[in-house]
Amino acid sequence: MNDGDLELTPKNPRESNAPGERSGLDDPRALDILTTEHWSLLSTRALGYQEMFARATIFIAILSGTVVALALLAQATQFTRETLWAALLLIPIDLFIGVATFVRSVQINFEDAGWVTGMNLLRSAYLKMVPDLEQFFITTRKADAQLQALGHGSPQHLANLGGSLTTTSSTVATLNSILAGAIAGDISALSGGSTGLSVLIGAVVSIMSGLLHVRYAARFRRRHTPAHE
Repeated sequence: MNDGDLELTPKNPRESNAPGERSGLDDPRALDILTTEHWSLLSTRALGYQEMFARATIFIAILSGTVVALALLAQATQFTRETLWAALLLIPIDLFIGVATFVRSVQINFEDAGWVTGMNLLRSAYLKMVPDLEQFFITTRKADAQLQALGHGSPQHLANLGGSLTTTSSTVATLNSILAGAIAGDISALSGGSTGLSVLIGAVVSIMSGLLHVRYAARFRRRHTPAHE
């Protein structure tokens, strides 16, 4: 058979799997890539929350041990100055661990918002591939809507304050503020202050500490929102 007798059948571009002949969501590899990215974001979210819960659990366990130890010491020493000195030694350690836990929790919460936004973008890509599936999606597919719902890029207000106060980071911040007030009251008592004055100083320092925690979280959000968007 001569070479001239061969008939070459032209390839259909839609049936070719060669790279470069398709682009965007029409590429047959697009679905696999998007699915892999979706599972990667899900795994990253799970790891972040596991770390935050583990840190909070360790912090609360250490704090509980400190409270029990101080209670036993107070009973043994009839709550003398030795108890106050022991509290001044142990409570700052708990506060340091609590502050580190709070800082990391704020960071994880913000990172999680980014992962959720990424998954919303992936859902938007899925719907571009198969528009008929939109009726089966109950979550948002818009990144800007998710950021607005989470309060990113906007000042804190009453609409999202309730939700903010129920997070793990807010719980840790509350405990940190109580510890800060306890340290201040302890120092006041060791300095010869009256019980009423020590309680007042402790309450004021606790409130100030709570405000500082809120300010840190708000500044962290404003500082990282441009890059996040």
